[in-house]
Amino acid sequence: MAQVDDIDNLSPALPTSPRPLAQKLGTGFVPAIYHPERATEYLRFERFVRKTKISAQDALEYATRALWYRQTRAAAKLRKIEIISDPKYLGRAA
Repeated sequence: MAQVDDIDNLSPALPTSPRPLAQKLGTGFVPAIYHPERATEYLRFERFVRKTKISAQDALEYATRALWYRQTRAAAKLRKIEIISDPKYLGRAA
């Protein structure tokens, strides 16, 4: 049983946050985002087929930019909700 425990300890950990990828498609590369928290396989990879690029570097840069933009917008939404929920905003400050 010790051998099985050793093998389990050697396996690499999967990422827990979304990661940008570049997937090969024909002669080009498709920007994609890997979402490890999604349950089914077809939902884990979000592909931007209409944004296919010539090089893997360009596709990876596009996926990185798309992921960054989403995170920025999500943070802005949270800040807006925080501001709106403040009693000073509603005029009820004592």
